[in-house]
Amino acid sequence: MFTHTVPCRSALKDAIDSIASDRGTTVSLVLKNLLTVLDPVTIANLPDPGEPTDADVWTHNVLLSNGRMRRVRVIPKLRIRFPVRLDPGTVRKAAWTVVALTQRTSLTLTTVQQTQALEQEINRQRVRLEQFAAALETLAFRLQRNPIRNAAQAAYILGFAHEWGLDAPTVNSRFRSLAPIFHPDTGLISSADRMSQLVEARNFLLEHLKS
Repeated sequence: MFTHTVPCRSALKDAIDSIASDRGTTVSLVLKNLLTVLDPVTIANLPDPGEPTDADVWTHNVLLSNGRMRRVRVIPKLRIRFPVRLDPGTVRKAAWTVVALTQRTSLTLTTVQQTQALEQEINRQRVRLEQFAAALETLAFRLQRNPIRNAAQAAYILGFAHEWGLDAPTVNSRFRSLAPIFHPDTGLISSADRMSQLVEARNFLLEHLKS
């Protein structure tokens, strides 16, 4: 009988632990029963859920006999005793199969490769967002050092070619479209100064239109 200790994702560890606990048995026995009855070819064709990522590993302090504290890394692992040697991927696949069959939900196997592909796509989108923000920064109005003195300056800040032919709905609509870009807390190119000047320009134009 061989003892296997296999690193795995924390979500997988938590799920299989919960199933074994609900049935009053051990994870080892649950996995052993499945591997005994399931066709090895079926197991082999399943994707490996993968080893733990950095997010799955946590640390805690352990008090040593000498009174000192030691920081220990805790890695989620599956443990199984089986008559023959098993590779780590087979043990993880067996655990995922048990979870999928037991939960009867739309559980999806997410492999390390799929996670890495998703992370790469997120990074690509982040780069594109940074490029877009840089382009907006280039196109954004330049801050006026002095208070707005005329309608032409206010129109420029709001992105209008000139102040002629404007009305209150048009001014308010333009302000609402620009405010999310410069909002100091949530804006794509957040700027308290630009946001303040944007408000000033809107208010100036609205007063100008009343005259």
